[in-house]
Amino acid sequence: MPLIMCKTVNGKTVWLFENSVDSGMNTHSHLSMLHLRNLKRSVLCFLLGVCLILPGSCSSLQETVIFIPVDCGQIPAGLTITGPSLKGIEVYVCGPKSSVRILSDLKMQYILDLSGAHIGINSIPIKKDRIILPEGISIVKINPTFLTVTIENKIKKELAVKILFSGKPATGFTVSGAVAKPSSVILQGPESILGPMDKVLTKSIEIKGLSESFKKEVALDLVEDLEIISPSEIIFAEISIEEKIVAQKFSDIQVEGKNSPFSYLITPPAINIEVKGPLNIIEKLFTEKWISVYVDLKGLPPGTYVKRATITLPVKTALIGVTPEMFTIKISSNLNKK
Repeated sequence: MPLIMCKTVNGKTVWLFENSVDSGMNTHSHLSMLHLRNLKRSVLCFLLGVCLILPGSCSSLQETVIFIPVDCGQIPAGLTITGPSLKGIEVYVCGPKSSVRILSDLKMQYILDLSGAHIGINSIPIKKDRIILPEGISIVKINPTFLTVTIENKIKKELAVKILFSGKPATGFTVSGAVAKPSSVILQGPESILGPMDKVLTKSIEIKGLSESFKKEVALDLVEDLEIISPSEIIFAEISIEEKIVAQKFSDIQVEGKNSPFSYLITPPAINIEVKGPLNIIEKLFTEKWISVYVDLKGLPPGTYVKRATITLPVKTALIGVTPEMFTIKISSNLNKK
């Protein structure tokens, strides 16, 4: 039996022996237990370390959403984008707080890849590798993942400029003319919009209550997809405002005789006239007694005469019609008692 150990008892050395098989088994079990105990201690130390490290790391990360404007980039020659303008994309990111805080200060843009675009409706995918972010920040999600773009042929066209008004001039006045300088412009834009157009309007010019002509700079009223090629974005408008001219008939106006000491009879006794002039004057001609019709009898002795009547009207008016034109005047020898 193999020697296991020796021991001194009462001054004598005592040798202890044990069966070799039992001894081998006990030694192997003892070593296994030591190995397992050391492994447990190692794992425990590792877990403690992780627990100490992770809370600090997790607390330094932050998630946020940033809005990145979209730039259409290089559009193929001869083509143009139509429809609502592209605003931007929402990008969900995660990274260290210190890096996330500065994202709002960065002037980022997403350049849309239109290299493979064609006429019609295009679905352009949003690619992560085209979004440049600071080191340490990762992209979690992008919304939307595709942008829809409508592309058309781009054309040029020369159009006449028409001046647009709003409101009405002062009572009795009207817009007699409106001249645009330049009178035409060359526009560029989508064929579907520019093709059917035969003129282009200016922004509305307010003329409410005005009674005088004036000049004014005004911009063209263009939809978003159109642009001016030449000659200028500013139009000079010359607006002519004048008194409104109307014509009106006045009937049965009494014809008088003047400058005669004798009694007389005028046949027919009344006249019908038509007068043209500014509305504000024409409306008051009769009520204000601004019309005078008479036959001058000065120096005429008693007898029968055929004469025209004299018609007096205010300045700015004109006589455009009269009936009858001739009148018969009979002058008696009796003195006028008036």
